[in-house]
Amino acid sequence: MKIVVLAHANDNHTAPIKWAAEQAGFKVACWGGLSWTEKQQASASFNEGASMTLGPHSVDAGDVVWVRRPQPAEMNPRVSESDKAFAEGEYRWFHYSLAYLFETLPVRVVNKYSASRFINNKSVQLLLAKKCGMHVPETLMSNSPAEVKRFLQKSGNRTICKAFFPHVWKKDSGGVAVTETFEITADSLPADEVLTYAPAIYQHMVVKKFDVRMVLLGTTVYSYALHNPKGALDWRQDAGQGLVEVEIIDTPPQVEQAMLAFAREAGITFGSADFAIDNEGRWWFLEINEQGQFLWLDQFNPKVNMQQKFLAFLTLPEGASRQAIEKQQSIFPSMSDYDKTGLQNQLEPEVQAGVGFVSTEP
Repeated sequence: MKIVVLAHANDNHTAPIKWAAEQAGFKVACWGGLSWTEKQQASASFNEGASMTLGPHSVDAGDVVWVRRPQPAEMNPRVSESDKAFAEGEYRWFHYSLAYLFETLPVRVVNKYSASRFINNKSVQLLLAKKCGMHVPETLMSNSPAEVKRFLQKSGNRTICKAFFPHVWKKDSGGVAVTETFEITADSLPADEVLTYAPAIYQHMVVKKFDVRMVLLGTTVYSYALHNPKGALDWRQDAGQGLVEVEIIDTPPQVEQAMLAFAREAGITFGSADFAIDNEGRWWFLEINEQGQFLWLDQFNPKVNMQQKFLAFLTLPEGASRQAIEKQQSIFPSMSDYDKTGLQNQLEPEVQAGVGFVSTEP
């Protein structure tokens, strides 16, 4: 068995995971995504069954494929202008053919492409979470000024506005601006036309005691309280400045059961979910990223050992128990061990950007 990672080897999660797996004796093959260069070429062959090669790597029975962060398909830049639309379409559909083909091969895929496309929709997340018994804030997704006004005016609750997905703007001055969740009122709405510039998510605010980042590993979940001294609505930017404390906490049984039911409905086995905990101790589901960042938890609290837990999850049979994961994790070096090697200093500048492994993604 080998671990096939669909991401460049210098991705900020791939690099330490690859190093730690290899230290424990596992073979790791990284492939950044479909492109015209030799290392990024791919082939799928069909005879009695199907086989696949990704650059210099074969995908073999029993392998584990981690769909970490493959890059969009990239065509040869020398294609003539008149043929670009055709070539782009061929690369795009070949990419889809490969992504879905993994699900038919005798390999384990984390997560299956069909499931990732399904659950990456915020609307699906909220509906499934509610169906599985979680508390979900009342929500409107809209680009209609009339509906936004109606939602804000009928609600007696404080309301927040957030984007569907994170975005970063680079400023001419060299700085950056990022999307953040913010409170909004009917009186603070901009002109109607502005509300049509980009759709948004409007949601009743959970007056929270603290946030929780939950990591799903198959049939097990691990929860971590995020204590933010500023009490910000969106903890991610403060985390990027090292201002968040990470505490290991127990997951209430009913919340764990609901999350595992959610994962079964969604078809995923791995992901990072966010919850807001109110003053009465209720856990409110906010969102999940099926390939969300998780190694930063180790850097904020070395006792988390998420790098080791994730590798145990990858290398054990599907459906392994919590006890099996925590036994297997001991064979892998920790994130602290990786940091001591200095290898992170060899990553490309854009990979090193920010504090540790924190990003603006959910």
